[in-house]
Amino acid sequence: MCVPGGYPGISQKSRCNDELVCMNTVQMSETIPNFLTSIVTCDESWIYHYDPLSKRQPSVWKRSNSPPPKKYRSSLSAGKVMLLLFFDAHRMILQHWVPRAQTVNGDYYANILKTHLRGAMRKKRLDLLKKQWFLLQDNAWPHTTAVALAALTEIGGTALKHPPYSPDLATCDFWAFPTLKRQLRGKRFSSDEVRNAMAAVLKGVSQNNLFHVFELFIKCCKKCVQCEGCYFEKEKTVGPVESSDSE
Repeated sequence: MCVPGGYPGISQKSRCNDELVCMNTVQMSETIPNFLTSIVTCDESWIYHYDPLSKRQPSVWKRSNSPPPKKYRSSLSAGKVMLLLFFDAHRMILQHWVPRAQTVNGDYYANILKTHLRGAMRKKRLDLLKKQWFLLQDNAWPHTTAVALAALTEIGGTALKHPPYSPDLATCDFWAFPTLKRQLRGKRFSSDEVRNAMAAVLKGVSQNNLFHVFELFIKCCKKCVQCEGCYFEKEKTVGPVESSDSE
């Protein structure tokens, strides 16, 4: 996880900043009751109408004397839609599809928080709105604008500081989007079809998987502190999406 200590442009001071942010998060997890279940995390990502299989996914067993299988080069489709995803350790809270040609800036993101997120939390996590809760997000510009932070305060949330030079500590980056998108690879969709397909994948995510994601987040923060903000190999994350029906 964490950006390599020797990465160009990353100073010792910057690595210390990451270490301090992670240390603060670890301390909060040890002192605030039910800290993990009081976090809502979010991010946005492009969902493509066609996302080719990875080199590993189409692998098949073959005899040693058999010719290798043919693999055809393919690339991401031009068609895509942007998804804003919010979830916590219990459930998926909000999936918001950004309209075509809409720029996600501070004003737009603030409106999502005040209207869509607050409305979704009233339906799915009303108990959380009645107490202290935290929003875990990366340091993308729309997330950190004054108008967005003011909107978050208005709905009762507190921004959880994120290590500025460790973007891969964001739960959406190291688990949510890579895991969810994997279920759609190799299939072709229209705009409506890809939304429905992603909704079906999100519906199948179990609470056990979600809670483990936040446990892994704290584990990675502890590792960042131990390594003093320097580079360490990526931890193994949650496996394939587990259906909630199997619990």
